[in-house]
Amino acid sequence: MVVYADFVFLLNFIIDYLILWTTGKFLQLNSKKFRLFMGAGIGACYTFIFLIPSLTIVHILLTKILVSIAMVLISFGFIHLFHFIRMLATFYFVSFVFGGGVFGLQYLLQIDHEIINGIYIHHSSGSIVYLLFLVIAPVMIWLFSNKTYYSLRRKTLIQQDLVDVELTILNQSYQFKGLVDTGNQLYDPISRKPVLIIEAKDLTILPDVLQQAFDNRQFILDKFEQIADKIDPNWLSRIHLIPFRSVAKEMQFLLALRPDKVVIQNGEKRIETNKVLIGLDYGQLSIDRSYQAIIHPELLIAS
Repeated sequence: MVVYADFVFLLNFIIDYLILWTTGKFLQLNSKKFRLFMGAGIGACYTFIFLIPSLTIVHILLTKILVSIAMVLISFGFIHLFHFIRMLATFYFVSFVFGGGVFGLQYLLQIDHEIINGIYIHHSSGSIVYLLFLVIAPVMIWLFSNKTYYSLRRKTLIQQDLVDVELTILNQSYQFKGLVDTGNQLYDPISRKPVLIIEAKDLTILPDVLQQAFDNRQFILDKFEQIADKIDPNWLSRIHLIPFRSVAKEMQFLLALRPDKVVIQNGEKRIETNKVLIGLDYGQLSIDRSYQAIIHPELLIAS
């Protein structure tokens, strides 16, 4: 068996660098590039141990742990023990993701390889193909893991801002999840009531004729004027037209309703108010349906 030491070193260096860089990004650590290069270099150099027969005796789990500790210390330094343990645990987690990803791609592409004493070895007579894999595979794994991490992180942050909402209108009650959005500063200019946006399709009590005033989720004032005489007076008396201006667009209007009351359960805090308007959106606010309404932050301090 012929081992291309330069390829082995380069592959491991690239993967180790991406692992360390991703670890730093996940933990929001500010580490200089040359420290990451040094840390990755330590990891890549370790792979040469199995090429030296006299040193294979130190190729044990303890040595691997010590090398990983050295890589983390060199790359990020030491602040205190808890912080270091957190960095090391994240480093191992990212390593498992990268290692499993590269290993899976090798099987998917049917590239000949094997594991010798814990070291990943590639067999190939086509150096160009291997070089392409050397560059592309770690980058693909990094892009996938990075996107997955931030997607999970975003979902976790969103879940922290979700509240239970109960809407009562014309003696009909509806329960749904709402996302508290600090960027939502929409008020009715006349009553100064905050506006809560809800997916209108979930309100089965709404007159079907209201949807005719919308085109691709956008409320069209001209269409509303055409159907106004078809709306039941009980509903028409509850309707508010709220003007607003979005970026790079002319003045628009939001169709809103006056509810009987809205109850928001935020943890152990229960907030009940009728000083709110319900803006209608005939689309889907959340791709994964984790929430069905956008909550105005002022409602959380309503009395």
